[in-house]
Amino acid sequence: MEVITAILGGTLENLFAFGIMVVVTLAIVIMIHEWGHYIAARLCGVFVEEYSFGFGKELISFIGKNKTKYSIRLFPIGGYVKLFGDVDKNNPVIWDHKNNCERRISTKELETAFCTKSVWQRMFIIAAGPLINIFFTITVLVALFTTYGQRSSPTIINAVAVNSAAYEAGIKIGDIILAMDGRKLRRLQDIYDLTWYENPPKPYTYTILRDGKKIEITFAARHIEYENKKGVELKHGQTGMVRMSSLSLKKSIRTINGINVKGDIEKARKLVIENFDQIIEVGIPYKGGTQKEVAHPFLVVFPAKFNQHLFDPNSDNYDFVLLDDPDKEMFVVRLSLAEAIGRSVFLLKEGVVNSYKIIEAGFKGKNDDKVVSGVSSMGKKVGSAVKSGFYEYVILLAVFSFMIGIINLLPVPVLDGGYLLFLIYEIIWGKPVPSRVQDIAMMIGLLLLAGIMIYANASDLLSMIFDVPSD
Repeated sequence: MEVITAILGGTLENLFAFGIMVVVTLAIVIMIHEWGHYIAARLCGVFVEEYSFGFGKELISFIGKNKTKYSIRLFPIGGYVKLFGDVDKNNPVIWDHKNNCERRISTKELETAFCTKSVWQRMFIIAAGPLINIFFTITVLVALFTTYGQRSSPTIINAVAVNSAAYEAGIKIGDIILAMDGRKLRRLQDIYDLTWYENPPKPYTYTILRDGKKIEITFAARHIEYENKKGVELKHGQTGMVRMSSLSLKKSIRTINGINVKGDIEKARKLVIENFDQIIEVGIPYKGGTQKEVAHPFLVVFPAKFNQHLFDPNSDNYDFVLLDDPDKEMFVVRLSLAEAIGRSVFLLKEGVVNSYKIIEAGFKGKNDDKVVSGVSSMGKKVGSAVKSGFYEYVILLAVFSFMIGIINLLPVPVLDGGYLLFLIYEIIWGKPVPSRVQDIAMMIGLLLLAGIMIYANASDLLSMIFDVPSD
């Protein structure tokens, strides 16, 4: 009983702390999505009967000058735009709520009915919701990157992979990379942008500031192929020069100076403390092609002044060891407009590709990560972003909007992508999908989505109750 009470207490505390922000986040993203449908419908001359946030019992509503009803409903987990005349064009019958009976749409009303619009107009109205979500994401990211800047890593190296190209070329911890083939560097990502995708990698001359003196070191990254912890096969160039902020004693560290500490946090803590301010070799795990975990060694330094929390069991960072000052300001680089647009599109494209790869690996049984997450997981992500600050929350809002847009484009009945599939059929065959087929497809889609939601939230609940470790 005490365990259950503790779990519920923690859950209620989280709901109280972050519940409002979850609702706010949902409201912003959903209303943007529905606004896309709404504007497209108005542009195509379709009357919008209702523009609603949430489902269930109506809480607040008012009628606008355009006779559209705007409402807020009890359950803030979605929303909808009700289009007039979303019925079979050959049998334009609607339910008359005022007289509580069915009636045919009048000739005058057909002018503003959804069913009478061309297939291309209907596709535009349906696609506008997810597309406005994607546009919103890109707009937010571009605005953030051009005004505030993009979160980045400085070119000060604080970890070097053993036996990597950088290690063998003589790169040392504390080196500051100033330029690459004479081109000034702003951040570590500038190096990755050039070396990550080259195959075969080509050599670059790095201008380095070491102990107050400038030196030059020339070397090429190495092309590597491996399977990461999530079971995703990766191929890219690797220099071996890294900048880390922290490592988990439980999940990130397997060996210290060759000593196995996997599963023994206190042993790892003891060795870290004994080796404060010294260059040590730490094994960090990843999965190789055989699915066997491999601990790749890195040379690192754990500064004593940043890790006094390791002596305090009440510290939030008690099980984490820091490589950098946690209190210093975030390092950001302000991008030009063209660069911000390119970076935003690139990040979103990579996000879609990587998400697909993770889902694919999950279905193949290559990782234990949840393919989908429920309300609790979303609450944790929103709560973490809110606690971290403005930058993290805006990024989360943008990413969530993008996810809603992409998910709604999936060819699943009930989602916008399913409707688009029906309209594509209509373009090809010159006639709409039979109503009975649509009804059956919608029922299957609803059952599928309900099953996914039940699975996701049940998985979240089990994780909360049993706190199953991920490693």
